[in-house]
Amino acid sequence: MTNSNRVLVGVDGTPGAQAALKWAVTQASRTGAEILAVHVLTYSRELTNDFSPEGMTNWRQRQHEALETSWTEPLHDSGVPFRSIFTEDDHVDSGLLRVADEENVDLIVVGAHGSGGWADRVLGSVPYKVAHRSHRPVVIIPEPD
Repeated sequence: MTNSNRVLVGVDGTPGAQAALKWAVTQASRTGAEILAVHVLTYSRELTNDFSPEGMTNWRQRQHEALETSWTEPLHDSGVPFRSIFTEDDHVDSGLLRVADEENVDLIVVGAHGSGGWADRVLGSVPYKVAHRSHRPVVIIPEPD
């Protein structure tokens, strides 16, 4: 990674996202880049039917708290400058790409989920969609074994 000023990392608490964040912390500590830890909250009409307004608020609040604490734990003691961004969108990939544009990031880092391969391309995984729709460099970090 070159001397990037801003690196967006998609975070959601999954092993792949945690691996992506740890990779980005290592790279940012070498280059002085700022990390933007971004969580995109999505919910469909079906999901909102399952929650009362109070339940939806609590769920949203728990997601936001996780972003600020456990999901970004590798950043807290790293010495790397970072910001957490909690946003909402219809789709995770479009939310990540929107924030990348708004923040003018130099690099997007996302974690791979599952085994990958043809199924991800057919089903449309977030890393695949981000990599193919982005006009910025994208690094996809494999899920740890």
